[in-house]
Amino acid sequence: MPVAFALGAAKAAEAAGSAGATMVGLGMGKTDLDLTRDLFKLQMRQAKRLWTADWAEASVRHGESCMQSAQQHSESQAVAMATYFQAERLTTQSIKLARDQDSRAYELSWRAEVRESLRDELANQNNRFNIIMLCDTVCLSCVFSLIADGSPPTSTPLIMLNVYVFGVGLSCTLFSISLWCSVIVVRRLHEHTASILERKLFCLSDDLQTAWKLQLAQGLPTGPNEMLLVNQAYERWVNEYIDPLGKLAIHLMSMGVVAMFVTAGLLVHNQYLLEYEAPSAIFIFWATVVVTSGTVLFMKFSEDSMEKKKQGVYDISWQDGHNLESGPFAKIIRAAEELFSTAAQQLGSTERMESLNTRERAERNFCAKTKSLHHRVTSLRHEAERRSQTRQEVLQLLTTAAEELDALPEELTSRLNKILHDIDEADARTANLVTMQSEHIREASQKEFSRLQRSHPRATMATAPIDAQRIPVALGSLRKKLGEMPLTTLLRVRNLSDEPLRLKSGLQLKTGKYIQTLNAQDKHDNAVNYYFYPVSEIPSRAEVVIVARSGGSNWIPTSGIDGEIVYENRDETWSFRIVFRNELVKNKRRCHVQATHVGASSTHDDADDTHGSSSEDDAAEQYWQIRRDELDRKANNEVLVTIDGWRGGDARKAAHDHRRSSVSLKSGFLLKNRPFGLRLHWQQRWFELTPLEILYSQDMNSKQSSSIKIKDITSVQPGFDLVHKNVFEIHVNNREAYKLSAGTLQERDHWMQQILEVAGLHDDDMADIEANVTSEDSAGTPSQQGFECYVSDRGTEFMQV
Repeated sequence: MPVAFALGAAKAAEAAGSAGATMVGLGMGKTDLDLTRDLFKLQMRQAKRLWTADWAEASVRHGESCMQSAQQHSESQAVAMATYFQAERLTTQSIKLARDQDSRAYELSWRAEVRESLRDELANQNNRFNIIMLCDTVCLSCVFSLIADGSPPTSTPLIMLNVYVFGVGLSCTLFSISLWCSVIVVRRLHEHTASILERKLFCLSDDLQTAWKLQLAQGLPTGPNEMLLVNQAYERWVNEYIDPLGKLAIHLMSMGVVAMFVTAGLLVHNQYLLEYEAPSAIFIFWATVVVTSGTVLFMKFSEDSMEKKKQGVYDISWQDGHNLESGPFAKIIRAAEELFSTAAQQLGSTERMESLNTRERAERNFCAKTKSLHHRVTSLRHEAERRSQTRQEVLQLLTTAAEELDALPEELTSRLNKILHDIDEADARTANLVTMQSEHIREASQKEFSRLQRSHPRATMATAPIDAQRIPVALGSLRKKLGEMPLTTLLRVRNLSDEPLRLKSGLQLKTGKYIQTLNAQDKHDNAVNYYFYPVSEIPSRAEVVIVARSGGSNWIPTSGIDGEIVYENRDETWSFRIVFRNELVKNKRRCHVQATHVGASSTHDDADDTHGSSSEDDAAEQYWQIRRDELDRKANNEVLVTIDGWRGGDARKAAHDHRRSSVSLKSGFLLKNRPFGLRLHWQQRWFELTPLEILYSQDMNSKQSSSIKIKDITSVQPGFDLVHKNVFEIHVNNREAYKLSAGTLQERDHWMQQILEVAGLHDDDMADIEANVTSEDSAGTPSQQGFECYVSDRGTEFMQV
């Protein structure tokens, strides 16, 4: 029993020990499992923290690399842009210098071409009249041979002797006068060289001066149009000073040749009839005389007819090719347009050079200065040191957490969060250091190159003008047909604007009549019927032809031509007046044009006049101009009228130039001395001082006026005269001084002061003049000293009572 109890107790103890051991084993396994789990978690946390530390270090290094790369890139780009702008500025200076040199060479080439043309013309005229002198000399020798050796028989009737003597005397007279006319013409030609004649034609031609002012104002090059104006001015000079005597010499020589042959026929007639009694020889010689005289007269009159009809060598159809895109001057004109274009001017302009200089300075300022760069490097070094210290703290905390597992888990977590926050702040500071404010500078630099504005190309004009039915007109055939009529006026109205012009008035002529229809030939020699009455509308960029003729038949004209045509633009704000006259008796051929803004008063009428609006708002919208070129001033007069309009900036500039040239600074009546003989003759003239010239005319309403250019005035001085007082003299270049007399001493001094101020001259007597003008204010107004003051459309004016 006890043994059994003992065995039972032993088994129970064994079972209890086994259970205890099992419990102890289970407890120890659980502890190892928890420990393993905690170690795994700790390893995971440590791996995460090590990864975070590596990420923080990589972020710091990446931020430093980005900052340094951005800084180097920005500074390299700024230096490159500054270098580019500096090169552009130097290139702009080179462009400006090259353009100025090319422009000067271009203008000098045109001057040489003009002088060469005038030199050829003068040589041609000299050779022409030298040949006439030679022919007159030979014919005079023949006439004197008849006088010396040609003795009629003694039985010659008295009437035949008288006729013979009259023929000899008439031949001698005609040849002598013709020879002397040629001598005078050659003498006049020898007074001029090509350079002198060029300057004289420029001073005498208003058309050349107007074209020159337009070129200076708009920066246009000299072209074939100026050469045509020079040729026209030379033709007018020849028609005024050379042709009257030259044509007289030719007419007298032709009549002298006929008279000489008739005289020789009378001598042969008397000798062979009375001495030799051979009537057949008389008829033979008279036949040769008639044939020779008729041939001479026929050749002369046929040549005159060809000149009038513009045929053969007298054809001027080469002037009709106003479209010079394919002519001999096409390359020169294209090069001149490129050289004087707005783009070329702006490439070499001072504004562009200053803009490039400003942008270069801005890009230079974009680069970091020495102190700023040192501050940035110091900040980057401090930032790198702080991030290195942060990395060391992270590693130390991770090591401490590995050794003391349960000591600092929360502190480690909060510390790591703080470190991550510091890393974010460090990234923000890095971004602020790297970021630079360069966007505005680059935007401004990119906008500067788009300032050059290119105008849209205008439509090209047709090569030939049109009539009222818009049929292309062959001007050569037309001039030939018009040469068969006594008096004609050919108007070629050219519309260079981009809008059509409409007829306002001018369907009726005061004298003469329009050519309604005319059968002629076109350029292909086909029959065509032209209509030459005023067209109701001139298309844009087109040229129309209007022809008027004298009254009566082609053989007996009964009147001259006098008419007026008025056109207006589409909105009826501008009117264009063309007044033309071709007189039958006085042989005067005139054409005046005028452009007037509706509602604006025009002050005077000129050959090339432009009138603008008195309102600046109207002038800012549009501005028009009309001018004329007289291509032929003979019986079949031909005039080219050009109408053009501007808008925008060009209109404002043209209106400003017109207002500046038309403003009146001072006006009134003065006595002008005529520069002839002893200079004792004085004339009362109306004088008006403008910023560009001094105009004087017969009275204040006269349309014809002369001018004294302000730029030509060299000095203004008090003068002396035996008859008149208050005299002053205006000295100009290459001309005798103008002597003028005012009503009072104060008025004279005021005129002198105003002229000196406008001309920009300084005179020693300026103080005395100003003192006299001041004393005028204390003495009283001009109306109290014998002058009547009134207000007109030209301003306040004074007239002597």
